Amino acid sequence: MTQARRSFLKKSGILTSAALFSGQLGALAGITKKINSLSSEGMTIFQTNDLNGKIESSNDGYGGIKNIVELIKTQQTAGLTVDAGNFLAAKADKNQKERTIYLMNKIGYHAVTIGANELAKGQEAFAELLPQMNFPLVNCNYTFSNARLSSSVKPYIILKNKNLKIGITGVGASLNIPGVEFKNPYQAANKTANYLKNKLSCHFVICLSHLGFETDGYSSKGLAEASEHIDFIAGGHQNKVLHGAMVLRNKSKRDVALSQAGENGMILGKTTFGFDAFNRKNDFHHKYLIAGLSHREQSTDAHLVLGKLSMAQKRNS
Repeated sequence: MTQARRSFLKKSGILTSAALFSGQLGALAGITKKINSLSSEGMTIFQTNDLNGKIESSNDGYGGIKNIVELIKTQQTAGLTVDAGNFLAAKADKNQKERTIYLMNKIGYHAVTIGANELAKGQEAFAELLPQMNFPLVNCNYTFSNARLSSSVKPYIILKNKNLKIGITGVGASLNIPGVEFKNPYQAANKTANYLKNKLSCHFVICLSHLGFETDGYSSKGLAEASEHIDFIAGGHQNKVLHGAMVLRNKSKRDVALSQAGENGMILGKTTFGFDAFNRKNDFHHKYLIAGLSHREQSTDAHLVLGKLSMAQKRNS
């Protein structure tokens, strides 16, 4: 076992601190962006999921997309920002959805996947919002009959920073939406990740999974275990708060990290990977940040808020 491998496994095993709970793809060209805010030695991924169009904070001052905007502004480390679906409120009117998208544009998401909320009023209603989105949508296991969605939602995108090449794809759960064809998410994600790693030479593959953490059917945890070329899964759906990021073994017995933040903009996941001179993972850190806490309070009070969320989740389950 190499020193780099030992170092990565060591960091993977210590996931929590005192502040935590423990067609042919080639024909569907992805968007390629350059990221100048990252270094080739490290990459930080900020993650949200299940925002549910929650713009304002709750009565205790936590959560809400406005607080996510401010929280990201305070971060000293720049990085990728992704969302794992259900960013809109299913029953919201068009004005509220436009406000949500406006704030997401301010955050500057690099990639977003689709959940049931986005399509709750049908393909056409969601397609009408596309011109306002300054972020790419990714999904590789849905086929849309709506022409605008079909051309706008990409099976993957590629981000470049110096020598590091990052591929991002997304998968969603089965939907009862007319005109949306659902394909096996494990097969679709594996096919796309294989293409990104072995054909397009990506060093790192991210999958935005709106499958739910652990369900009777397809799940983010199941995807991690069935995957072969995915390095990191940003999960969503089920509104489940994890005790911390998980490092699981994929089909090839390699590490794949899985993180899922809380609903309504309550939690921002922050995951950092280190790389050696050959762009191989050799370091890993993860923590959850609470939207609405100051920078100082993140180190003193975050675990208290997370504890309350965990207890509330157990009572409601």
